[in-house]
Amino acid sequence: MADFTSAQLSAINTTGKTILVSAAAGSGKTTTLTERIIRRLTDEKDPADISRFLIVTFTKAAAAVLKSNISAALGAELAKNPASRHL
Repeated sequence: MADFTSAQLSAINTTGKTILVSAAAGSGKTTTLTERIIRRLTDEKDPADISRFLIVTFTKAAAAVLKSNISAALGAELAKNPASRHL
């Protein structure tokens, strides 16, 4: 797991509302969003449905990176819990 700043942790752990993550290039937005999404999808008490997410990026390249990161993180979570019907 990455070392997150307090602002990143706030974005990751905030629930029940929409958030906007806006920061400079190379500041960890993609990593922060990936972690937020994975934590919501794997929440044991209230797992989110990926089809309910709206994630907007400014470029196709950023969207491709985010999609790849989410896919890899989901694969890792599924490897840890292969019996998960939700994942």
